[in-house]
Amino acid sequence: MRIHLRATTAVVAFLTLTLTGCTPANPPSTGAEHSTNALHVHGIVSDPQGTGFLLGTHGGIYRASAEGELGRRVGGNDFDAMGLTRIGDELIASGHPGSNTPAELGEQNLGIIRSSDGGATWEPVAYTGEKDFHALTASPDGDLYGQAADSNLLLKSTDLGATWNATSGKPLAFGLAVDATGRIIATTIDGPQFSNDHGASFTPLVDAPDIQLISASPSNQRLVGVDSEGAIWTSTADDTRWHGAGTAHGTPQAIAITDAGEILIADDSGLTLLPVTR
Repeated sequence: MRIHLRATTAVVAFLTLTLTGCTPANPPSTGAEHSTNALHVHGIVSDPQGTGFLLGTHGGIYRASAEGELGRRVGGNDFDAMGLTRIGDELIASGHPGSNTPAELGEQNLGIIRSSDGGATWEPVAYTGEKDFHALTASPDGDLYGQAADSNLLLKSTDLGATWNATSGKPLAFGLAVDATGRIIATTIDGPQFSNDHGASFTPLVDAPDIQLISASPSNQRLVGVDSEGAIWTSTADDTRWHGAGTAHGTPQAIAITDAGEILIADDSGLTLLPVTR
């Protein structure tokens, strides 16, 4: 399914996300068209079975091409994917069931669910019906970190989400990412914080923008974030400075960065792929 915008105001069909196609400004900007997305995007990860992306949305997992074009929903599940991350070929998600979500995945909250076939099918793994993880991320060594909506404890799993143990850290995270050095970054109401001890403690990330959304590239070498003013920032594991990379329109929903440095962002203007800036 290929989606284009007209030069006039775009009309968004039910259960459809718009795709912006404007030429990036200097600095790059997401699309100038403004509309309300019927499907809210909570997270974006690289597709383990292709060259594009997977979107964790309010109505299931959707595919997007490497060029940022929206595709169809993956599988038949319509669950609300509040959290989504990837370890190798495995997808890890959390959230709430939809109208046709199998009952065995959780009737109130999904807890932790896992897919080994790119999101086509899912199995319950932990906290079924109990917890809703809004923040999930994976480290380079395959560890999972997450925080459920009912607690400010940071949890860690070393077995693809089957068992979890609390770290000492209590960052009350909006988002989590881990870079290639193993440094955990949490975006919080008090600004970004980081941990170099596997989440045991967190310290304010000084000289960093007030990032609200954050994501790491598949190799964990690159980081991308969006601050409270909608500015997009990037950093790398070997250069902890943050560099401006563009601007979002309206409220940013989710963001991702490729190993090459391309940025995919969902905001009020739809879905936009920004070019490599550094």
